[in-house]
This record gives sequence, structure tokens and C-alpha cells, in this order.
Amino acid sequence: MKKQHQMEKTELEKKLETELAAEACAKEAEAAGEPVPAPEPEKPEMHELEAVTADRDFWKDQALRARAEVENFRKRAAREVDRIRKRAAENLIRDLLPVLDHLELAAHHGNNSETGLQEGVELVLKQFREVLTNHGVEEIPAGKQPFDPTLHEAVMGRLEPGVPPGMVVETCQKGYSLGGQVLRPAKAVVSVARPEAQAEAAPDNAAPSGISSDSPEQSAHDPQ
Repeated sequence: MKKQHQMEKTELEKKLETELAAEACAKEAEAAGEPVPAPEPEKPEMHELEAVTADRDFWKDQALRARAEVENFRKRAAREVDRIRKRAAENLIRDLLPVLDHLELAAHHGNNSETGLQEGVELVLKQFREVLTNHGVEEIPAGKQPFDPTLHEAVMGRLEPGVPPGMVVETCQKGYSLGGQVLRPAKAVVSVARPEAQAEAAPDNAAPSGISSDSPEQSAHDPQ
């Protein structure tokens, strides 16, 4: 503050000296009968203009940076909200799937009941499936489908007459997906190729029961 005050005082002194010199020149010219020159208008110092320009550029840059940061924050917040919402839906649906399994099991074993249990369970199952469908949950197809490790989980293999290897022959537990993402793979029994020992034990010119000898898929596993 003291230094700034001294600088301001120096500028004031310079201005007073200039004014006094101009008055002295004017008096001398007036005494000599010469025209008094008009004082020149004051011009702003160049360093002051540069300082104002630099200050303007600085705050403009700060405003642009703040705007970019707000826009990035808005995008990050939107992505985070979407991720949390999706994760919450996944957890809820994953917890509800065992309930759906139990209802389906009750409906299956209640076929011989003469009470209204069967009708009630089927109604609940229908409503439950509608809720899952409305939330984007889809059942993964498994029966009579080629085994897909991204969609199915093989629990065991079975030699199935007339069925080529690598096919799902039985679904032990249904699988579900949400928005194209697998929530739970379908647990399935997969057909396997006939073991060589069993193929050698079969008659040379007789096909096993239930298998067509002219089937192209099965003939690949028959003994030559």
C-alpha cells in the first residue's frame, strides 16, 4: 500500500509539473502577444489498455473453463444415475427370480389337486411374468437349441438318440436376460456324442433303437 501510494503521488506530481509548465508557457506567449496554444487532450497510457485487455482475456478463459466443467459434470452425473438405476433393477430382478422358480414348481406339482391352488398359482405366474416383461426381462431360449456358453450353463451331458451332440435336450433352470445382458444363464442338459466303447458294442449292420441309420448327424458317430 505504501509503495502504491508513493507511485500515485509521483504521477500526481508529474501531472502538476506538466500543468505548471503549460501555464508558464501560456503566460509567456500572452505577454509576447503570441496566440496561446490549446492544451492537447490526454491519451490513455498504452500499458493501461494492455492491462485491461489481459484482464478481459483472463476472465473470458475462466468463464469458458467453468462452462466446460459444468457440461462434463452434467454428463457424468447422467451416466452415474443411469448406471445406479440399471444396477438396482438388476439386483431386484435377480432376487425375484427364485420366487418365480418356486411358483413354477408349485404349478407343476399342483396339476392333480382338486382345489383352486392350481388356478391361483397360474394367475400369480402370469402376473409375475408380465411384470418382468414390462421391465425388459426376457427368457433365454434353451429347449432344442444349440448349446451357447454365453447363454447356457451345462449341468450334465446325456446321450440322446436321434439328437446330434451339442444340443440342449432339457432345461433344468430357466435363464433370463435384461436389455440384452444375461442376468442368469439357463442350466441345461446337453446331448453328447456316443462313446466309442458303446459304438463298438453295437452290431455292425444294425442301428441302435431310436436312431435313424441315414441321419447325417448320427452317421458321423457310427462305427465304420
